[in-house]
Amino acid sequence: MTVNMIKRSLAERLGNMEEAKSIIEYVTGFDRMEIQLKQDIRLTKVEEEKIEELAQKREQGYPLQYLIGKWTFMDNDYYVGEGVLIPRDDTEVLIRSVLPYLQSIMRKKGEMKIIDLCSGSGIIPITLKKMFPYTEMHSLELSEKAIPYLKKNINNLAPSIILHQGDLNDLCNIFENNYFDLIISNPPYIRCDELPSLQKEVQFEPKMALDGGNDGLVFYRSIIEKWSAKLKNGGMLAMELGENQFESVHRLMDEKGFTNIKGYLDLGNIQRAINGTFLLQ
Repeated sequence: MTVNMIKRSLAERLGNMEEAKSIIEYVTGFDRMEIQLKQDIRLTKVEEEKIEELAQKREQGYPLQYLIGKWTFMDNDYYVGEGVLIPRDDTEVLIRSVLPYLQSIMRKKGEMKIIDLCSGSGIIPITLKKMFPYTEMHSLELSEKAIPYLKKNINNLAPSIILHQGDLNDLCNIFENNYFDLIISNPPYIRCDELPSLQKEVQFEPKMALDGGNDGLVFYRSIIEKWSAKLKNGGMLAMELGENQFESVHRLMDEKGFTNIKGYLDLGNIQRAINGTFLLQ
């Protein structure tokens, strides 16, 4: 079959031309322009068999990102696979929510200290480190399955990031109080009773990165309770949110002494991120 024939057949099967092109790109090594220019090139039997194997997996709901082993987030390519949460555009809302604050810190001091909790593939600490290269950036992750991807992405994109493997409830003790300018996190926030009803693709992602406990707030409570003291006076805590969680997390932050608490909407008009300033009591 030619590139064009298999592209059209695959797009019809998957109901998505972009996914068809991504699979062809992965198997053949052609980029998008070459796929367009080389439409009459015949694929080898090995290439056809590999594309068919991937197509069958995709039809069963297996995530495209895991099939091709990489995904792009804010112009950088990240290695992903089973055991690590797939990067999502929602997290860009969280990152953009902290940029004005970080820019003001850099103007005043020229340096800062940041830690990302529950780092997964590393999209948050890597993006911020590339934006603010003189930052002392820390990344924390517990999952044994996610760590290899996180290490690979850090080594590939921002090798000076300091990686910590362990439980956020324990590792907070290795840092002094009043240490960080920013603590940021995209924690697990799905209620455990909602996990079985998530779309088919999400069922392949690690439950560890999704399960936020009975009410979805387990990690927010831990982070706010255990990590707030690690912020400098006037430091910021910023977290990604699940749907309908803004009021609950706002209340938890308010009770801990955070001020200027703000929410940030995603394209679906959902409060997708929250941040606030910590003032020492």
